[in-house]
Amino acid sequence: MRRWALGSAMAIFGANAMASLAGCQASVPAPVAVPAPPVLVERQIITPDDGSTVRELRARGEAALREQRWNDAIDAFSTLLASSRITDDPSVPLYLLDLGFAKEGLGDRASARNSYVEITKRFPASRDARTAELRIVTLDDYLEDWVALGTDGVALLARADLDDVDRLTGLGARALSRVEAGDDSLAMRDVQEGLDLVDKTSFGSTGRLPNGAAQLRFALAEVRRARSERVALVPVTPDFLMKIELRCQGLLDAQSAYTDAMRAMEPHWTAMSAFRIGTMYGKLHEELMAIPPMAQAKTSAQRDLHFAMMHVRYRVLLEKGLEMMKRTAALETQSADLGPWVLRAKAAELQMSKDVEEEKMALAKLPYSEATIQAALDDLQKKALTKQARQAKQAAQHP
Repeated sequence: MRRWALGSAMAIFGANAMASLAGCQASVPAPVAVPAPPVLVERQIITPDDGSTVRELRARGEAALREQRWNDAIDAFSTLLASSRITDDPSVPLYLLDLGFAKEGLGDRASARNSYVEITKRFPASRDARTAELRIVTLDDYLEDWVALGTDGVALLARADLDDVDRLTGLGARALSRVEAGDDSLAMRDVQEGLDLVDKTSFGSTGRLPNGAAQLRFALAEVRRARSERVALVPVTPDFLMKIELRCQGLLDAQSAYTDAMRAMEPHWTAMSAFRIGTMYGKLHEELMAIPPMAQAKTSAQRDLHFAMMHVRYRVLLEKGLEMMKRTAALETQSADLGPWVLRAKAAELQMSKDVEEEKMALAKLPYSEATIQAALDDLQKKALTKQARQAKQAAQHP
């Protein structure tokens, strides 16, 4: 009996022990599965002709830019921009900027300008927008879009992240737009402020002029030209001699500034300046030839003499203009980008050459030679100088 009880107790104890052990085993947490690290796969851009990562395509585009393979660069950055429409790519401003550079290299300036404008509209506060605005100024200079250039200058000057070089570029753009619109007073104010910055920074002082400095010099020349040509020679008034002196001095001052602008790195400033100088000389000659004979010239012989003296005396202006047009046309061999000015210069050269030949033919029909007319003009000039010296001496003796 006692043996049975002991066996039963042992059995119960064993059962309870096993139950307790089972309970302890159940309280131990199961091992947690550690997830594998994510595999980062770089985004692929698939086109009908290629499959590349963004990094690879961008590297190809930048290499094409460096090697001046403009079409390849355009393809690469256009593809990157197309891909960016479905992704949040922070490099879009750089893609647009590089696309603009490639289009400029290809000569498609209008399309390049559109790329730069897109940057200024979509990312106006970025540094890339500042760079884009500077390129827009350069393109509008080349395209001679003076109205747009004024808008460019105002937009650039409104930025808070400009340095002195950026600011003088904006001032030059606004000045050039203003003078071409007829406001030479405000234009001159911008020019002077810009030239002060040029002096302060020594910008372009070592040789060839960067775009901003050349633009200011050209704007200064345009202001001087406009003010000179405002001095009307017809009708002839008692102060004609003073007017012709003012007109000629203004022409020479403008020519000096145009000559400075011709030192530019960008060849279009050279072509534009040379063409403007030629145009100035041609315009002055045209106005002088429009002066009618004096009232004392009542006979046809007297009127012929007036014609001969005017054309012999001032033909040098027409010949100077013709020389500048030839020089402008000759720039064709230096750069293919100068087409617009070369075409204009060739047309002006043709007309001026024709005018010179017609003058010589008309003079050949008169009863006196050019040598005789020139001798008479020299004699008149000598007498005028003698009279002027005598008057100066008398004024000094009787102040």
